[in-house]
Amino acid sequence: MDKKMDNKIALVIDAENTSVKYLDDILKELREYGIVTYKRMYGDFTDDSLRSWNEKAMEYAIVPIQQPRYSKVKNAADIMLVIDVMDILYEGNVDGFCIVSSDSDFTRLVNRLREGGMMVIGMGKSDASKALKAACTEYKNLEKLFGENNESSTESNAIIALGEIKKVILEIVQQCENNGERAGLGGIKSQLQKIYTDFDERNYGYNSMTTFVKDMKEFELKTEKTAVYVERKKQGYSRDEVEAFIIHNVKKSEVDLGKLGQKVHEKYSDFNCKDFGYAQFVRFVENIPNIVIVPKSASKKNVTYNKNSL
Repeated sequence: MDKKMDNKIALVIDAENTSVKYLDDILKELREYGIVTYKRMYGDFTDDSLRSWNEKAMEYAIVPIQQPRYSKVKNAADIMLVIDVMDILYEGNVDGFCIVSSDSDFTRLVNRLREGGMMVIGMGKSDASKALKAACTEYKNLEKLFGENNESSTESNAIIALGEIKKVILEIVQQCENNGERAGLGGIKSQLQKIYTDFDERNYGYNSMTTFVKDMKEFELKTEKTAVYVERKKQGYSRDEVEAFIIHNVKKSEVDLGKLGQKVHEKYSDFNCKDFGYAQFVRFVENIPNIVIVPKSASKKNVTYNKNSL
């Protein structure tokens, strides 16, 4: 049994900052993290805008913590939420918290819980502050849990650029290969969530990590029994072929290094110099026989061919 499923979680909901329509999906998502032992929601439930929370919360036995607004300046419900969370922390009966709010004022509270060794799952809108998202162990976008679609493309709405995610996955896979190990799909997701607390494949329109990685042309999945591993796809070209292409392009005249790199990627769309043991394209090029790098300025380099070079 997954040890994570034994976690005891305290769920606290800032009802004044969250739509009740997300409640079903919030509780469904938490099943993946453990058992919810505290279920509380905070707000002034005499307000017409929050009355639907009382009706819906009864289905899940969520305890409403009623706090009238004593002042237009101070939010009494937020203060009570913080007090209760700290009381629960000191009682020592839970392994983590789920704080449902997009309010950046809770950032310090989340930091304090993390300092106390707690797992903190944040759930809120995608436009929540970066500081709040970064403070959480994981941050879930409620729009994605609920399956809401925006008019703009998935790529533009993603929290982290897809290219950046691919780069991290490649680094993880390569590190495993260098250590004589294999990169497990679950381990990759865990590492991504450590680096980007709001990473979620649903941000990119996928319902599972399997389909998310499977659609990346740079990788392939290998399943063995119940384990799924991620491997780099084998290139459809050899190192000799790439080197010959570069030599052909620089034999007649010098070529700017940057433009040469563009030509290589146009010819071999999945080319990555790291596949051949080089961290930089310039290192790959300068190790080709008879190729010479000619510095033109501090930032500009040309590539030329010298048949007489040793």
